[in-house]
Amino acid sequence: MSEAKSPGKSSRTSPAKSSKQSRLLLRAKLARRRRRRYWALGIAAVWLVLACWQAPAVKLTTSNQIRGVWMTNVAAAMNYFSFRLDDAVANLAEHRINTLYPSVWNQGYTLYPNEVTKKAGGQCCDRIANVPFYPFDDILHSLTRQAHRHNMRLIPWFEYGLMVPATSPIARAHPEWLTTNRAGASIPAPLSAHPLLPQPLKNVQMEITGGNIAWLNPMHPEVRQFMIDLIVDVVKRYPVDGIQLDDHFSLPMSMGYDPYSVQLYKDTHGGAPPPDDPSAPGWVAWRAHAITTLLTDITQAVKEVRPEAIISVSPNPPGFAYRKYLQDWVQWVNLGIVDEVVVQLYRDDLSIFEKDLYSSGFHNLRNQVPIAIGLYTGPLAAAKDFNRTVDEISAVQQAGYRGVAFFSWETTFWVLRKATDLEVRQTLERLFQS
Repeated sequence: MSEAKSPGKSSRTSPAKSSKQSRLLLRAKLARRRRRRYWALGIAAVWLVLACWQAPAVKLTTSNQIRGVWMTNVAAAMNYFSFRLDDAVANLAEHRINTLYPSVWNQGYTLYPNEVTKKAGGQCCDRIANVPFYPFDDILHSLTRQAHRHNMRLIPWFEYGLMVPATSPIARAHPEWLTTNRAGASIPAPLSAHPLLPQPLKNVQMEITGGNIAWLNPMHPEVRQFMIDLIVDVVKRYPVDGIQLDDHFSLPMSMGYDPYSVQLYKDTHGGAPPPDDPSAPGWVAWRAHAITTLLTDITQAVKEVRPEAIISVSPNPPGFAYRKYLQDWVQWVNLGIVDEVVVQLYRDDLSIFEKDLYSSGFHNLRNQVPIAIGLYTGPLAAAKDFNRTVDEISAVQQAGYRGVAFFSWETTFWVLRKATDLEVRQTLERLFQS
């Protein structure tokens, strides 16, 4: 016979104990959910306070004087994502700055989301701007809103003009859009990347240093339409006060020998090819005319959407601009296709700066169009002495120009400046009384 087994302890938990454990587990789970919910609500509350808080408005009085500053795309993004954009713009208003030129087109990307660059084979916007931070908002929208709170003009600055890195998505998607020099090179001033870097990092280094800059062909009809669409899109979608193109809305003297442009030249010159000498007067004039007609088309398209929009340009002095970059901006003034000109007059020597205010070929244009002077306040690592900037402002005012614009925000109004905030503010209040 088999031995009977002792019943001992049951291997199963009693129903009452199992029910109690389940209740404890459920309570712990609910407690964790509540803690997560409280944390989420707390973070959301802090975010909402930071997002909704705005620096008090500084209502600037209307003035016909241009008191502007250029803000790079990096600076705009930095202020936006650190909840400091309202303070930064309010600070400018406290310094009596009435015009903000933020960079919105840089290295083949835009600072704001758009479909124009995306349809052209590029990206919808700059990588640093492609972060969903505020619902239904973006950097340009926020900049515009903040500027208008203080009665400031917000004029998007299409900084790169016709320049694009050769490695940018648009350039790779449309190599036929790029112009070349006589040797067939689309990069007129190439630089070498560090040999030990992998190719993706080499591309980034070249984009940062400008060592792989190519140029869109202003003669090509698809390029022309792309530039028109890019600029008009901003005017349609944002309540901006105008648009600005600078010295990069141009073409280096050596460029224009791409197959499309050569054939177009032949078609209009009885089959004769362009001169081998890129500085040949007729060849210079022909390419400069193409840029002028493109600006004419841009101006017309912008004015059709918003007649009061300001077409601002910021070139170098006319002789240099025409000889080196085919910008005939004196002709632009005479044609009435620009509403303001901010001449970049960056000089190391103050006496030369003062001389060039009168002798560089644009002093006599002051009665035809508002002309301001762009002042360089130094590179990031070595801002210019503020007293020198004060001397330049005084010289501009004595010469009878419409105002000044500072390049850039970082070295004029941020921590990189070479003066205290109070010193800068009090000095500009004195100089910008009108």
